[in-house]
Amino acid sequence: MRTFLTTSFLCVILCACGHAPVSKIQVSGQASMKVVPDMVELSLKAFNVRPAMKDAVKQTQADIDQILAVCRKYIPGEEDIKVSNVATDKEYEDHRGHSVLVGYSARQILEVRLRDIRQIESFTEELLATRINSIENIRYNHSKADSIQRVVNLMALSDAKATAEKMCGQMDVRLGKVLFLSNYAPNGEATGGMVPTGGDYELNLENKSFGGRGFRMSAEILEFRDVAFAGFEIEN
Repeated sequence: MRTFLTTSFLCVILCACGHAPVSKIQVSGQASMKVVPDMVELSLKAFNVRPAMKDAVKQTQADIDQILAVCRKYIPGEEDIKVSNVATDKEYEDHRGHSVLVGYSARQILEVRLRDIRQIESFTEELLATRINSIENIRYNHSKADSIQRVVNLMALSDAKATAEKMCGQMDVRLGKVLFLSNYAPNGEATGGMVPTGGDYELNLENKSFGGRGFRMSAEILEFRDVAFAGFEIEN
């Protein structure tokens, strides 16, 4: 893992507390960590249009059963597979400026989590051999996201302290006791989180009749960020 740190400070404040003036310093520290994801979430859709609604529903449910069979080969945990209800609608086409009913549609979606991202190519290749309509909403994640975020938070706090110490050293004063610590901005908003930083992939659904090639993809990098705020007394 590579770590990227940036530093910023807010201001040095002198104020009076009781009868004795107390010097204070407020600072902020920033930290980020980039990691390669180890899991991925996908939305898998089956969609059919038929003259009769019951036929559209029947075909869509059959397609989902076929897709589910592939999913269960790669995703053993039932909690990682969510099946939506079948949604139906009327389908129209424009014919000389008029909407003409052409049949009824049925769609059903699977929300799945693949916990071993190394299997993504073989997984999608088998999916493309089914009657799947689309693979959408590809979301990368990490199995230790919470732990990584906590580490980044501590790094931001350390950065804030280091900033305060450098400022005090520059002014020939000593850093005193901690007055406050926070990882929330002054307006109360949380400052940390995980952000995808790029990466690309290509779905080849147009090649399904030829067996499909799955994904060509470069793993999207995840960046965990946080900002910490701290206040200290200054000792002369």
